[in-house]
Amino acid sequence: MKKLLEIVKHEFKMTAANRTYIIMTILGPFLILAVTVLPAIVSMRTGGIKEGTRIGILSSSPSFTAALEQAFDTMGIVTDTLGSLEDQREKVLSGANEGFLVIPENYLEAGSISYYSASGTNPIITEALQQVISDTIVAERLSRQGLDPGEVQNLTRNTGLDIRRISRTGKTERQEFLTIFFTALAFVMLLYMTILLYGQMIGRSVVDEKTSKTVEIMLSSVRPMDILFGKIIGRGAAGLLQYTLWISVSLILLALVRMIRPFEVQFSFDPRYFGFLTMFFILAFLLYSSAFAALGAGAEDSQHLGQLGWPLIMFLVIPLVLISPIVMNPDSTFVVVLSYFPLTSPIVMFIRVLVNMPPPWEIILCVAVLITAIFITMFAASKIFRIGILMTGKRHTFREIIRWIRY
Repeated sequence: MKKLLEIVKHEFKMTAANRTYIIMTILGPFLILAVTVLPAIVSMRTGGIKEGTRIGILSSSPSFTAALEQAFDTMGIVTDTLGSLEDQREKVLSGANEGFLVIPENYLEAGSISYYSASGTNPIITEALQQVISDTIVAERLSRQGLDPGEVQNLTRNTGLDIRRISRTGKTERQEFLTIFFTALAFVMLLYMTILLYGQMIGRSVVDEKTSKTVEIMLSSVRPMDILFGKIIGRGAAGLLQYTLWISVSLILLALVRMIRPFEVQFSFDPRYFGFLTMFFILAFLLYSSAFAALGAGAEDSQHLGQLGWPLIMFLVIPLVLISPIVMNPDSTFVVVLSYFPLTSPIVMFIRVLVNMPPPWEIILCVAVLITAIFITMFAASKIFRIGILMTGKRHTFREIIRWIRY
């Protein structure tokens, strides 16, 4: 036990004292803050159209032009009706105008109206222009039919949909797709990056010690199992420390940002999420780190480790690629199966927890399956590690490494 603790302390120091670890620990909260805050800032509509934005209008209908000018004026848009098509084009290219509209003579029957701009990539302006033009044309059509546009608009106005989520405890709360999506994305990226980072770090550490013959010296005084579990526990402790610092500093920064400039953050916060995050990180880390350590013992060099480890990385990428379908259909058969499959369950079950808390028995079953898979993986990893740690000079295939388990 004393030798195991020495290896744990050594691996922890080697990880925590690393320059990359320190930089990522400092930058991590800002990355989390960017994922949670930037979408809210970008999606804010207030201030989307800059006051004094100039839009040109080329139309042969004075009444329709006047109606557009009145509507645009309420939005802070300045209209420019002077000049020809070439003049309006030059104003756009010179930056004097944001763009210009070309209204055809048969605008009441036209299916669309052309809008020209230098980029055409400002959706806030284009959506506002489309809404104003559509409302103005509809109002004129109604007037020509002898109907009051205001009364018709009042009768045909859309009714909003207030989306609320019902939890299994009976509690209701407002819920939006973007809110839960960005929450899931932030946490899943956190899980994905740390599991991949620390898992590969253990694999590379084993390969480096194997190629430098350092492990031969270590094996003269400690067992292979002590080296294996010392690496896993030591680097896992460093990962938990980094998680704690990331979450603590992120919450402080988020509170400071909201004090400076209050806004609605597209982020669903619940203290329970951090408990589930820590639990699934520990389980996923133990599973993947054991597998990467075994592959590191069987790999000849870092390049060979990357070739052997691509199946593990693929199972980590699958939940990330399917995050949108998982969020939209958390209880579908396919998602439920992924939430029980050990290599994908830590991330998929965590997304299900964020979207709609599954029954307790499902979470318990998922954790039980994961713990069983961890013990099986550690047993297999210990046998592979014991055999492969001293085998050099040949690039073993994945099938050969698996065969070592039966020795």
